[in-house]
Amino acid sequence: MKNALILHRPGLPGWLAKMLKHQGPNRLAVQMLAWHEMLYYHAIATAVYAESVGRALGFVGEELEYLIQGAFFHDCGKICWPSALLDKRELGEEDRRLVHVHPIAGVYYIREHWPDAPELVCRIVKEHHERPDGSGYPNGLKDGDIHPLSVIVAAVEVFMALIEHRPYRDKSFTRAEALAELERQGFPGEVVRVLADIREVVVGKVVGV
Repeated sequence: MKNALILHRPGLPGWLAKMLKHQGPNRLAVQMLAWHEMLYYHAIATAVYAESVGRALGFVGEELEYLIQGAFFHDCGKICWPSALLDKRELGEEDRRLVHVHPIAGVYYIREHWPDAPELVCRIVKEHHERPDGSGYPNGLKDGDIHPLSVIVAAVEVFMALIEHRPYRDKSFTRAEALAELERQGFPGEVVRVLADIREVVVGKVVGV
């Protein structure tokens, strides 16, 4: 009951309330929240930023909806992780292998809880750690092979991960430092410019500056 109340707390984005009316997405969101509160609020904040970027770049209709859904569930595969992994400052080789499969695990979780999930949503989840230069995972895809919506979620996820508080580092990146890191990693300039123009987003315990 507690999780259900938190899922539907006042002030959350309208798209989230709409999505959570469906049993499959709702059940998976509950599991994300049960695994760690920060994962749930990170998912919301990432989706809010992704929606803003998508709208600014001209995405509408189903594509925009799939972008938001993919952004929200991008890290759902982490619910298979042991919670101790969250606080580790240095990851060992076995830890990294576990980290690198969470995009694939996420697709399995989505299809298990939401059998009719759009294929593009699953693709975004699977590709959100791919990088334009081919250095990402799980498949080492390069720029032209990564769906444009996956690129948006990947850029937003990196941005959010840098500016959010994380227990494994002493301080977060500043906004300017995070944007510079996106440029260094080769994300599209138009995505970086849109992110630079987005105002502060505050969702639960996640604060984007």
